[in-house]
This record gives sequence, structure tokens and C-alpha cells, in this order.
Amino acid sequence: MTTRRHRRPDVALMERAWYPRAAQGGPTSSAFEVMMRSFTRFWLVLGLATAWLAPALPALAQPPTDAPDAFDEDEEDDEADDDEEDEDPGLRAPSLGMPEVGDWSEPEETPSEGTLLQRAAPPSGDPTRPDWRGPQTAFTLHGYFRVRGELWDQFNLGRTDSPFDLFRPASVAAAAPSGGCGDSPTSGPETEACEGKRIRFANTRLRLQPTLSLSEDVRVRMTVDVFDNMVLGSTPDGYAYRYEPGTGFVRSDRVPGVPLDSFTTGQNPPQDYRNSFRDSIYVRHAWAEVTNRGLGQLRFGRMPSHWGLGLLAHDGSGIDGDFSTDADRIMGITRIAGIYVIAAYDFASKGILRQFSPYDVRGFAYDASPLDDVRQFVFALARRTDPEEARNRLQRGSWVLDGGFYFVYRHQFLSSAGVTNAYPSQADFRFVRRDARAFIPDLWLQFRWGGLRLEAEAVYVGGRVANIQNDSYRQDNLKIRQFGFAFEGEYRLLNDKLSIRLYTGYATGDPDIDGLSDRQGILAQQGTGRGINTASHFQFHPNYRVDLILWRYIMGRVAGAWYLRPGASYDIIRSPFGQLFGLGVDVIYSRAAEEVQAYGADPNLGIEIDASLYYRSEDGPDLFDGFYAQFNYGVLFPFRGLGSAPNVTEPVSLKNAQVLRLILGVQF
Repeated sequence: MTTRRHRRPDVALMERAWYPRAAQGGPTSSAFEVMMRSFTRFWLVLGLATAWLAPALPALAQPPTDAPDAFDEDEEDDEADDDEEDEDPGLRAPSLGMPEVGDWSEPEETPSEGTLLQRAAPPSGDPTRPDWRGPQTAFTLHGYFRVRGELWDQFNLGRTDSPFDLFRPASVAAAAPSGGCGDSPTSGPETEACEGKRIRFANTRLRLQPTLSLSEDVRVRMTVDVFDNMVLGSTPDGYAYRYEPGTGFVRSDRVPGVPLDSFTTGQNPPQDYRNSFRDSIYVRHAWAEVTNRGLGQLRFGRMPSHWGLGLLAHDGSGIDGDFSTDADRIMGITRIAGIYVIAAYDFASKGILRQFSPYDVRGFAYDASPLDDVRQFVFALARRTDPEEARNRLQRGSWVLDGGFYFVYRHQFLSSAGVTNAYPSQADFRFVRRDARAFIPDLWLQFRWGGLRLEAEAVYVGGRVANIQNDSYRQDNLKIRQFGFAFEGEYRLLNDKLSIRLYTGYATGDPDIDGLSDRQGILAQQGTGRGINTASHFQFHPNYRVDLILWRYIMGRVAGAWYLRPGASYDIIRSPFGQLFGLGVDVIYSRAAEEVQAYGADPNLGIEIDASLYYRSEDGPDLFDGFYAQFNYGVLFPFRGLGSAPNVTEPVSLKNAQVLRLILGVQF
């Protein structure tokens, strides 16, 4: 059934047709013109009457509510069963966005024909424009709310240099406070800083993932974060900035109504450049999906990107996720002989932008030059078994094999990284030749048989960069040769309650780079090692986590190292409706890929032991909906690879690092 939208009659045309020319100041009308006006009035009145009655016509055409269905109850039950998803949360599938590749063939939620609702048109500034009425679009909302509390103990491992100094309490690293830190305050000059080795805080995030379905084949999706990792207590009413000409935004020492920070009574909403680093609402994704059942699906906009285990591209899903791969992309997906074929063009970087005027807030920015753009092309082939078919095969004792090949090519000719002005003028533009290109093949495989899951991903990055300077040209001719690999093996038994797993991974290092942290310059070649003129330091995506301390926080991500992670967990309660309660433990051994790249010139980095206690309720219509609670404890025993270099006269005394984490959340 289709509801027609009638065009609003033009007001000026109505006036010219309704009133005689003499009344409008024109010459007297002829008999022919009078006849034409009468003819026009007739059709105009008929058109208005039809427009008035149009909303009621579809209702008259509806069949009686007690009419028999067009299909029997068995077929209806079968279709309802097909829509249910009860996939094991431990099983992953390839994805290039949300939902995963292949989900376009089955609509998530479609309003039935008998429940079409009426709605008004979008608001208009034209007071003469009437509302139009049409079918109500389907709106669904998913997401989660979480609060995480953290206590970090000795995360600097007893060191005071970079990157470990980031985890020293500021009260220890700063000068001694006026008044001292002793039992009694002092009025004289202080020479010793306050003691302290712990950092404790809590943050929160509300993630909203709405979907607007105009029909079964046209959808608009979004990801919006509210209070994105906002530190609780970070925007009190006594904390604000003020703008000073020539200086910029500075901290206000006094706020009206709060004469002293000790008198803070509550929190203000976070506002960028007012009291926080970002605003309260952070829009992460917005994209559209248009499906043609015979051809495939077209996606366009800013969307999450995910592939395999997530070494190269990770969508940041999960209630404890923080980082994601967000792509400005135009992507096409189709299926040929059971194989998904994906092709995409990414607007990876447009370089420097221009605006008509920096003071015109109504204007828009545009690309200043196409020569400094980073162009990226993506091509992928993937085989993914339908979840229902996979469950049936596993229950029959058969096996399921999925996998795919993902390829990325990117290129940049010039670079404008040397331009530092936010709104540059013509005189500020300067470019430098970059001549960078990269070829990135990524292979993913997953094998499932009974309670066994074997999954692996391997990534290679090859290419070259002619110049790595931002303000001048130097013939660096840097070759890119990087490789990363991850393997996850898991076996579940005792009705899937007991999980025994072995994870391992490897990322190539660079003997010409000092350090493993992602906060250090990985392209700052020392020019003395055997890896000169070759960038071989590979980094995993930061949201692919293997521990709680070393790689998650101190180093930022797995990079330039090899790790081995055996572990086990047991679900004391595990219901088919989603309820979960259990505990687990993992042991992670880490070793640098290049001995000279480690801080202590020793490949052995440390052993970490992580324990967890987790719970999930069975609230909500979906399997993963409900209340989440998780408690984590981790301890890192650092080895010589994280200590001082051998030639240091006063080597640092390494300290064990510990962490306590509490996660409370609701997923919907």
C-alpha cells in the first residue's frame, strides 16, 4: 500500500486564477478568460478536496481486522525463528561496519502494513507550507551505558622518563606544594614533593546507536556518545575558563557563586573551551545503507570499520571498548556464489581545508588542494556462514570454516602537515613532497568444530615514503616492511561453561627505533641500526587488547613484540537467555621482537597475571541486553627489558604495577 504525498498548491497561482484582472489593477477580462477561470476553479476545488480526503483513503482500502492471514501460522513461526539471533558471544565474524557483512539480506525490524502511523512533515520556516502525512518510519535504538572505576598502582614502574612519567601522580612530579604535605602545615619554602604512587578515578559513557528505517531497504544509522569517557567530578561548578586577548583561554580563579573551589556544590555540563576538552555530545558515526535485493548494498557516510580479529580495523564494539576505526567511506557490497565482494573508497585525509571567511559561521569549509589528499581504496572477499546454518552444523557435529581477504591501497603525493594555522591565508600555504604509498593485504580465517574455535589474522604492510619531513624535502626513501599476526584458540566444554584458551601474537619491531610505546616517534629513525631506511615497527589496533596493564595502558597497544597468553574461565551460571556469572584468569608473557628496541636492551619485558569476576543479567529482548558488572585485578612483574639501559650509571629499581577495575553498565 502506498500513501501519496500531494503537492501544495502555489499561492500566487491561486490568486491569479481566483481574482479577476480588474481587481488586480489589470484590464477587464474577456468572455474567454472568464470561462478559463471557471474551468480552473473547478479543477482547483477538486484538487483541494482530493488532498483533504487523501489521508483517509488508505484506511478505507484496508481489509477488516478479522480477515484471515495470507499465510499460515507455521510459515509465520518459521520466519520469526529466522529473525532470532543467539550467536555465541565468543564467536566473531568479518565485518566492515554495523551490522556485519551480509546482514543487509535480512531486515532487522519492519512495521507491518496494518500498523502504518501518520506523522507530520519536518519543521519549515515557511508559515504557508502545510504538513504532509505519510507512513511512520521505524526507529530502533541500541547502545549501552557504563561507569568504570580504576585504581593504578606504580604504573610508571618506578621510572621517571618517557613514556612512563605519564603515570606518575602530578603531585609527585610537580614542585613541592606551598604549605607542604606533612602532618602540620609549614610557611617556609618546601624542598620535597608529596609522596604518592597511585592514581584513582572513574569515567562514564552513554553510547546511543539509533537506526532510522524508511523501508526494508533504506536505513540511516548513527553512533552518538554522550559524556564520552568523561571523568566523574571533572566539571564542577567552580571550574571554568575565560578568554584573554593575546593569551587565549585560561583557568578562572573565581567563579560567581563559588568563591572557592572547596565550596563546589555540583557539576556543570562539559563544554569544549569552557570547562572540558570536549563537549557533552560526541557524534562518532552517521551513514546510510541502501539495499537492492538483486544487486547488493550501498553504504555511504562516516561509518565504523572492522575486519577479522581487529588487528588492522576495529569497530570498538563492546561495553569496555574505547577506540574504533572510523572511515569516511563509500562502499558497495554484493554476494556472488556465496562469497561477499566488497569495494570501497575512503576519504582518508583531505589535508588542509579552506573557508570563505573564518568569521562567517554560516559558511562551510572545502578542500584547499587535492594534491595533499590521502586516497585509500579497499577491496575484500569474505565467506561468512549464516548464523542459523552455522548453529545447525555445529549441533550436528559438523565444522564451519569462514574467512576472507582484505586489501587496502593508499597514496599521498604532497603533504601540508607543516601548516599550523587553523584558518590559513594564501600566504600560509606551504606543501612538501611526500610520495607515500602503501599496500596492505590482510588474511583472516576462522574454524569452528563443536566447542573448538581457531581464529587467526595476518597483516602485512608494504610500501615506501620518499620524505618524512614536514617543512623541507629530504631524500629519505624510507621503505615500509611491517608484519603482524594474531591467533586465538579456545575450547569450551561442560556445556560451554568451561573455556580453555591460548592466545598469541607477533608484531615486527624496528632495530633503528628506541622504545615500544605508541606515544614515541616510530618514524624517528636513529640511523645507526641494521634497520636503517626501513620502517618495520608494526602496531596492533589499540582496541585489540591482550592484558590490563602493559599493552593496554603503559605502551598503548601491542607493538614490536611477541606475547603468549594462556588462560581459562568458568561460567558458574550460564543460561540460554543470556544470564552469565563466572570468573577467569589469564597469564601474559611479553617479549620484544628486537632486543635493541627494548628500554633495557633485553627482550624479556615481563609477566602479567589478570583475574576477572563477571556478571550479566538476562534482562532485555536480545541475548546481550541487561545489566553488566565486572571486577578486574591485574599485576605486572617487569623484567629487564623494561628497566634501564646497561650503560646507565644509576639503574632504576623496577616496581611491580597493579590495577583494580570495576565496570558497571547496562546494554540495550
